[in-house]
This record gives sequence, structure tokens and C-alpha cells, in this order.
Amino acid sequence: MSAGRRGQAARERVEILGLRAVLLAYWGTTSVLARRTNKPLTDGGESVHPKR
Repeated sequence: MSAGRRGQAARERVEILGLRAVLLAYWGTTSVLARRTNKPLTDGGESVHPKR
């Protein structure tokens, strides 16, 4: 393998890792914000399970 191809492969790995990091950060941020801003879908006395 030539030095040019090794350098290109290394750059591609870094780009993939960078993309994964960005996606993970985005997912984490949206997850935290969703937990903080969403109100519960049910009333306090209302059960989420159907009554038998």
C-alpha cells in the first residue's frame, strides 16, 4: 500500500469518526431536550394501561 493511499484511508477513518461524534452529540442533545420540555401524556390519576 502506498503512502498516499494510507493517508487517504486514515483521513476517511477520521471523517467517519467525526461524523459519528457529531451524530451522537446531536442525538444526545435532542434526547435531553425532549426529556426536559415534554409534558407527561397522562394525568396524574390516569393509568397508561387499559382497565380489565
